[in-house]
Amino acid sequence: MTSTAIVAISRRGAALARILAQALPGDVTLYLDRRHVAEVTPVSHPQTVAFDLPLRPVVQHAFREHQRLVLFLPVGAAVRLLAPCLEDKHQDPAVVCVDDAGRFAVSLLSGHLGGADRLAQEVARALGAVPVITSASHVTGTLAVDLLGQEWGWRLEADPLAVTRASAAVVNGDPVGIWQQTGESHWWPQGTPLPANLRVYPTVQALAESPSVAALVITDQLGVVDNGPRRGGFQTRPVQDVLPGKHLVVYRPRSLVAGMGCRRGVPVDELEELLADTFQCHNLSLACLRSIATAELKGNEPGLLALAQRHGVPLVCYGAEELNRAFEDSAGAGVTPSAARRLLGVWGVAEPAALLASGGGELLVPRQKAARATIAVARVAFA
Repeated sequence: MTSTAIVAISRRGAALARILAQALPGDVTLYLDRRHVAEVTPVSHPQTVAFDLPLRPVVQHAFREHQRLVLFLPVGAAVRLLAPCLEDKHQDPAVVCVDDAGRFAVSLLSGHLGGADRLAQEVARALGAVPVITSASHVTGTLAVDLLGQEWGWRLEADPLAVTRASAAVVNGDPVGIWQQTGESHWWPQGTPLPANLRVYPTVQALAESPSVAALVITDQLGVVDNGPRRGGFQTRPVQDVLPGKHLVVYRPRSLVAGMGCRRGVPVDELEELLADTFQCHNLSLACLRSIATAELKGNEPGLLALAQRHGVPLVCYGAEELNRAFEDSAGAGVTPSAARRLLGVWGVAEPAALLASGGGELLVPRQKAARATIAVARVAFA
């Protein structure tokens, strides 16, 4: 759960901080100068920490312990207090400054990745203030390269310098190409045209041949299909090899579901090996794993539970009736019966579970058998 710290040192700041604490979602802790803890209390707040001056150790403690930080302080004072703590935008929490009159909420630190721009807007709504946001993509109304797909859990794979240069290309009006193979498609507001320098291409080859200086690629594949057939079928190549000379940013949407069945007591490392090998052999990125699906009878299997926890995804379980119905509905799509009918009363586990969890998506990898486990992979059906 995201935690937010609100720090106030003045009487007016403490009063505003208490109002704000009631409006912000999640885990919120108030840090108030002890002199004002019992004063002007419009609403009580259960998580209040009273402190004595000096302020520096209090602010630096909050910076280390929380993901979001609202300081009722002048911007200059906040900068001086936090300067020794700063590392980089990938690690520093979001910091917003609010003046004692409650007129402005300034996004000070980690505006994009840390979420300070969004936090400034939340604070402004709660206090009736004006959000002050200076991020280039925000003020120009264009795409934020480092935030694309963040609300759906997309993972970004790119060299930080490539992200910086692609972001600069977007903001500066240079041609930027986008190719999306899977994932949520409504990442740009419907009815609003893309900025003129951004263009979506139908294929990665079209993007490669375009004048784009930066390429934003949304895919769950490790490599993309190269132009032209090769002996034994089409050849896949790493994305960076297909798009040479472009500042490449790859996004990994949560688009893949692994349906899995196993015997009792199979250790997590054995299941991990099957999962990783299957994804690698079928040109799929594990960063795109959305969930692991199985039968209800396997819902408490320690290995499956540990595997889901290891990858930070839910373990989704289906009853025999659901699995059998999914099997029957998918019988013409390459789904085949397994020995699970005799053991669990279902025609199969891996394939129908994957298809169910995908919401009617496509079976990419039919059932693969290991010594003590099975796996199948489906791609989620996105609207």
